[in-house]
Order: sequence, then structure tokens, then C-alpha cells
Amino acid sequence: MKTKKMTTHFLSALAVAFFIFIAFGSGDDDSKTNADGTPKTERQIQLEKQFSAWDGSHIELTKIIKKAMNDPDSYEHVETVYWDMTDHVVVRTTYSGKNAFGGRVKNWVKAKADNNGKIIEIIEEGN
Repeated sequence: MKTKKMTTHFLSALAVAFFIFIAFGSGDDDSKTNADGTPKTERQIQLEKQFSAWDGSHIELTKIIKKAMNDPDSYEHVETVYWDMTDHVVVRTTYSGKNAFGGRVKNWVKAKADNNGKIIEIIEEGN
């Protein structure tokens, strides 16, 4: 009986490990190639480190946005685009969240970030 439970737990753990392996890749580094199969430049790789692999949001800008929000837990990323200006990056994030009255509103923030992802300045905001 004890052996059967241990086997069941082992198989469950193995199944979880398998799904994690599938979800996060087999170790092949596809992150170094573009969708068309061409190799990414070192610059592309450096810039991509600034963005979440999960939803594409700019990691540091998201932190700043949440700090300024009325209800940070209501933050939902909508879209992030960026422009490579060589010596810096301009990032525009559209997001939604709850306002002071509990209604959900959509806003955007455009910011200047250095090449390592640190926000230098907020350029403009809107809704």
C-alpha cells in the first residue's frame, strides 16, 4: 500500500515536471533567433531583457505605473511598443486599472529608458 502511494506521488511529480519542461522549452535556445529564423543581434537580445517574456510589458515601467495607480492590484497590461533610439529606448505602455470610483479605465504612459531598462523620464501620459 505504501509503495503504491509512493509510486503515485512519483508519477504525479514526473507529470508536473514534464509539463513544466514543455511549457518552458526543451533547452533549445529559440530566444536567439527571430521568427523568420535569422539570428538576433546582440542589441536585440539586450533590449528584449527589458521586457516581460510573459506579456511583453516593460518590467521597470510597469513598476512605476503600479506605484502611481489608485489600485495597483487592478493593473492589467494591454500593450507595449518600443522604439530603439540607439542611445536609449522610448517605451509606450497601454494598461487598464480601477480609478478612485472603482471603474476600470484605460491609460497609457510613454517613457524614456536607458539601454539597461532603467526609466530615465516619463515623457507623456494619457487616456
